[in-house]
Order: sequence, then C-alpha cells, then structure tokens
Amino acid sequence: MEVLLLDHLKDADRLLAAAGWATRSERCGAEYKPTDKEVRDMVKYSKEMKLSSVLDIPFFVFSIKDVSRAFTHQWVRYRVAAHMQQSLRYVNISTDSSSWFVVPPTVSEKGHGAVVGYMRNQRSAAESYRKLIDSGVPIEDARFALPIGTKTHITTAMNGEELLHVFSQRCCTDAQWEIRAVSYALLAAGMMIAPLLFEGAGPHCIGDGVCRGSGRGKCKGESLEIIGKIRKAIAGRKEEYDGMGPGWLELDLTDVLGYSAPAGLKAGVRREFGQEAGLDVPVKLKIRK
Repeated sequence: MEVLLLDHLKDADRLLAAAGWATRSERCGAEYKPTDKEVRDMVKYSKEMKLSSVLDIPFFVFSIKDVSRAFTHQWVRYRVAAHMQQSLRYVNISTDSSSWFVVPPTVSEKGHGAVVGYMRNQRSAAESYRKLIDSGVPIEDARFALPIGTKTHITTAMNGEELLHVFSQRCCTDAQWEIRAVSYALLAAGMMIAPLLFEGAGPHCIGDGVCRGSGRGKCKGESLEIIGKIRKAIAGRKEEYDGMGPGWLELDLTDVLGYSAPAGLKAGVRREFGQEAGLDVPVKLKIRK
C-alpha cells in the first residue's frame, strides 16, 4: 500500500496557535506572532480541552492506494471528511495478473495450501467478472462478482481533530490490519509536518491513558513500540524534508507496518500459478513538499 500526503496546512502548529491566542487578544490571527512557548502551550491546551474551533483549522489531503475495498468500507465511515474513491461503475478492473487483489498476511501465514485456496477463489471471481463483461453486462453490474479484497484507491481530506480521532481508534491493536497500517503511516506523516499537533497521538491507551479495546491495557507496549520505530524512521528525515524544495519525500515503513512473505512460499505459489502472487504487503509513505 501507499499513503501519499498531497497537501496540508503549512506551519500548522504555529498558525493554529496564532488563531487560538488571537481570541484573547486585541490583535487578529494575522497579526498575532506567538512565541515558541505560546505555540507549544496553545497546541497542548487545545488537545487537552478538545477545542474543535482550533483543531479544525489544520487540513490534510492524502491518497491511499493498493488497499482493499474491505478497508475503504471502514474508512468512509469517518464523515468529518471528504472522500473520493475509485468507481467500479466506470473502471474495468484488469484481472490478468494477481496484482488486482489484496492477500491478507494471515492467509499467507497459514502456508501454501491456504494461499492457493484463496487465490483460486479470487481467480474464479475474476473469471466470472470477465465473462459477464464479455457477454455485454455493464461494468457497473459485472462488478458484483468482484470480491471485497479487490484493490482500490481513495483520496481523503480531513482536519486535525478528525485525524486525531482516527488515530485514537485505528492505531489500536483491535483495528483491522490494513486500516491500522494506514493510520500509523498517516501518524508518521503528521509527526513529520506538525510534530506538536500530533505529539502523544495514538490509540486511546496512549492519547487518553485509558484502554478502550479488548486488550485491557496489555497491548499498550506494542503500540508504544510501533510509535518508537516510526519516530526513529523519521528522525533522520525531518531535516531533509524541511530543507528540500518541491518534490516528494518517501519513507519505507514496511519493516514497521507491512509484511514480507517467506521466499519459499512465494516460489511455491509462483510454480502453482505461473505468476507472482503479490503476497508481500509493502507500506510506503510519500509526503509532497
């Protein structure tokens, strides 16, 4: 999967602080020049008090690709956002290779037999899809034959408050693996571009200090470990990002958030079907400057 941050409110920490402090000043937000301490204090206070009027100001626009429709069915439930998703009414999905669907890592972990059975099911669905189209059935109706694991892409705009809300729910170990990986990747982007706003962000056990999942607090260590690895991954890139001109900064978070299938399993499935199975789940984050 790829998570691409297309645009965001530049210098968000300072701008929301200026707007916040201006509510207590004769100066308007354009005139107020907060000190570094005032920026830290206002961002911290706004998050503690959950001040929507302040946290709604920063905006973030991003695309997510090579994820399943199982993921997007969950993702679009966040309604304090704008979503634009690939439409299967109009897009004729190419099913010639195995790159059109997602293979969950838990299937791969069950071994050769599980993967082969899963892929045969996907290939059967693809055959039904193609036959329907070839017989003259409109694409918008032929899509009913496609499985929920079909890959798709979606572009979303969210404000800072809603992203913090997403992280509190979807960085939890209870979250489905795809939406969890996407959420942590977006958290990595947030830590890069608005470190004060997203400082301390994460699942409820970290952000609020209260476990609202099934782990009863036992999974907090795992979440802290992931955030620590993310912080380490971006530590050496922040200065690079701040100093670069227009372009993309790419971070490979596969080792932290993704999955790499055993070479022997991939070779065995390749022999079975004569093509790559796409068992790896890479996680790439790209931030546009």
